[in-house]
Amino acid sequence: MKAIVTGASGFVGKAVCDELTESGYEVTAIVRDENLEKSRNINAATIVSCQMSEYRQLSEVIGERGFDVLYHFAWSGTSGPERGNYDIQLRNIRASCELAEQCAVLKCKRFVYAASIMEYEIAALMESDKNLAISSVYSTAKLAADNMVRAVSSANNIEYIRAVISNIYGAGESSPRLINTSIRKLLKGEHCSFSAGEQMYDFIYITDAAKIFVELGKKGKPNKTYYIGSRSPQPLKYFFSEMRDVVAPDAEIGLGDIPFDGISLDYSKFDTDAVYNDTGLEANVTFAEGIKLTADWIKEGN
Repeated sequence: MKAIVTGASGFVGKAVCDELTESGYEVTAIVRDENLEKSRNINAATIVSCQMSEYRQLSEVIGERGFDVLYHFAWSGTSGPERGNYDIQLRNIRASCELAEQCAVLKCKRFVYAASIMEYEIAALMESDKNLAISSVYSTAKLAADNMVRAVSSANNIEYIRAVISNIYGAGESSPRLINTSIRKLLKGEHCSFSAGEQMYDFIYITDAAKIFVELGKKGKPNKTYYIGSRSPQPLKYFFSEMRDVVAPDAEIGLGDIPFDGISLDYSKFDTDAVYNDTGLEANVTFAEGIKLTADWIKEGN
């Protein structure tokens, strides 16, 4: 079995490379030039440097043919001001479509797209009377790429599988995302300010998510949407409190310090059982266990 992974030096991409290799796959990891230094610890048979703007020549860069599945995680401008940079986000869409075309040249049977739950948030916001933050350009681009890559894949007889990520966290993450940042603050004794946390939310630990991605590459049904989460969404304040209880039980957390003006998603619209029904897998690491694993990793100096 042979797999290609874009964004292989990233938090999720690297974990999927690890899981694929452990499962017996011959993995070709695609990284950008600026990430070559970080690529040394990627568990893959082959590491290829290729900018997203060069995906149209990916088959020439890789050389070989005959792959079972391609996992697309690479994306520029995922945080900070670049989330609102429409030029960067439009380039992401183009690169994703070109990658789908290259699947046909590479004789790759399946394309697994790492979609985001933010695609649902932007769709809901568009139906509301709320102003859109400039950062929503990112989620709009993810949704556009999702739709367009599915069409390009279909035109090239590539099986398209959509994996919607809820919120992946865990050891190995260095981004400024919610769980990683909050654990680090709690460990330092800093105050954490949150919204009231009434909106529904969900999280899944990185190793569970990686296992699910690998199984979707094998058993996922074409053109089907799979929700990557715990199957047990809870009000966000539940996760905040449990994180505090694990990391710093005596700390006071600022529930309600930050006003919430977003969209509360209706999780009943997600088929949270699809992964289990089609692959037999579900999340095994509880949120409390995952928080402890992450906190211990951070305490080691990471």
